[in-house]
Amino acid sequence: MKTPQSNLKIANEQHTDIASIYFVENFAIVEIMANTILGKNGLTPILDAIENEYKDLSKVHYISNRTEVYCLKPVEIKELKDRIDLFRSYSVILYGKAGKTNLDFERMFLNKPIIKYHNLEEAILAGQVQDRGGFL
Repeated sequence: MKTPQSNLKIANEQHTDIASIYFVENFAIVEIMANTILGKNGLTPILDAIENEYKDLSKVHYISNRTEVYCLKPVEIKELKDRIDLFRSYSVILYGKAGKTNLDFERMFLNKPIIKYHNLEEAILAGQVQDRGGFL
């Protein structure tokens, strides 16, 4: 489900050439457009937009809401690891098996825990539990 169709209270949203970014409390929900090839040049403006919205990324949960099929350049994404590591958590919502390969590459190249969820509500709830001192 795309974020605007959810019951979440979107505080703000921004758009880049390849993505929509929705800001809900301390969650940045990113939806990449179909058939995009996501590399450093595409991810940098997304990270910039999130950093402009939230000054302290250590309190922000990054959620990749994979509603569309796209390709990933994992070697280029790895170049942004230092910025990605600033987020409190990094999670992915997969709808079907199409994004599983991208997730496998992200886990390999970013060398960090990336939690997979089945829907937005589940990912948001997990972040809220983590913020209260619970475990994901």
